[in-house]
Amino acid sequence: MRYFFSIFFILLSLKNVYPQQVYKLTVDELLDRGLENSVAIKASIVRSQISSDKLSLAKNKRLPSISINGSYGYAGNPVIFDKHLSYMSVSHNPDWKQNYQLSVTQPVFEGGTIKNNITKAELEEEISILSLQKDKSDLKLWLINKYLNLFNLYKQRDVYAKNIEEAKTRQRDIENMKKQGMITNNDVLRSRLVITNYELAFKTTNNDIGIISQQLTIVLSLDESLIIEPDSSFLHTELILRDESDYVKQAYEEYPDMKIGYKNISLAKNNLKLAKADLLPKLSVQASNALARPIPNTLPVQNLFVNSWGIALNLSYNISAWFDKKHNVGAAKRQIDLQQLLLEDKKQTVRTDIRSAFVKHGEALDRVKAMEESLLQANENYRIVKNKYFSQLSILTDLLDANSVQLDAELQLINAKTNAIYTYYLLQKVSGNL
Repeated sequence: MRYFFSIFFILLSLKNVYPQQVYKLTVDELLDRGLENSVAIKASIVRSQISSDKLSLAKNKRLPSISINGSYGYAGNPVIFDKHLSYMSVSHNPDWKQNYQLSVTQPVFEGGTIKNNITKAELEEEISILSLQKDKSDLKLWLINKYLNLFNLYKQRDVYAKNIEEAKTRQRDIENMKKQGMITNNDVLRSRLVITNYELAFKTTNNDIGIISQQLTIVLSLDESLIIEPDSSFLHTELILRDESDYVKQAYEEYPDMKIGYKNISLAKNNLKLAKADLLPKLSVQASNALARPIPNTLPVQNLFVNSWGIALNLSYNISAWFDKKHNVGAAKRQIDLQQLLLEDKKQTVRTDIRSAFVKHGEALDRVKAMEESLLQANENYRIVKNKYFSQLSILTDLLDANSVQLDAELQLINAKTNAIYTYYLLQKVSGNL
């Protein structure tokens, strides 16, 4: 009961430093609000939408190209000269001219350029979606890391509060022993110094809670004055571990970076088709209708409207593309080789990342067991040394050392538990499960 009263009075003394309201945040709300309100995720969504718009534009290239032209202006009278540039006469034409034209051009054959540009836009859209998934996975891991840091800090604060209460109780006992002449004033001063250090550590931990809370509230679009309190049940999350080979296999299939690597290879192959398309002719059908005034092909020029229309096949061939063939096609082929090498490098990175995360998670679980045993031993050691000290069978240095070992064991156990959860989620991320 004294322990809880101690926490209450310490928090009350700090109310002027952090008067904010406490907001209890569950893991599900943490991830949901993070994905919904993160500026980085919103930016990634916009990039995905831009890729979708580019795909629509590429598909529109299959449709006819329609253009309307019109002109209206003043036309001066032409002056006629003979072959020696001697003035002969002035031809009187209508002063105003008009020309209106409607033209429709339908591509028939572009050497596969339109089709391959659509494929390129589709691949780029898929890559942007995969990048969005990767950004979401990165954000989830960041949020979980901050959440675990908060949980760690809250537990540390509780440990410091408990040790402050224990140190104050010990201080009163030491002062009574000093009054009885059993010990010197040096023990009293050293005991007070320990209490001061614990209180400073408590305040530092409380400040760190406020800092991380602000970082989370900004990302989650919450009131920045709130102090985030994590759900303590998260520390007891059931961690189901599979074989390392299962994680590698799944990463090859589900990890966003791997999927992006495969798409980049397809994109490079499509770019090779586009490079080869420049070597093929282009064919289109054009239909046009024009309304013009005056009629220019009569003498004298008549101030009348003439309407004309026509249909034509347009065939073009870029001969100069052959001069660039070697470099364009060669660069496109090398880009395929490059993307295949990058994919192989990514596979190697994935295997090493999974092995590292798998091993580190195993170490973290082993460390939790070791720290639980160490804490039991540290508690028992402190109890024995404390009894010896107040029986004048040991000195204060032994007691403070035992207390320091006990405090360190408690803090290390907290770190080990949160690190075990973090390494588990890191393993899920690098295997494409997060």
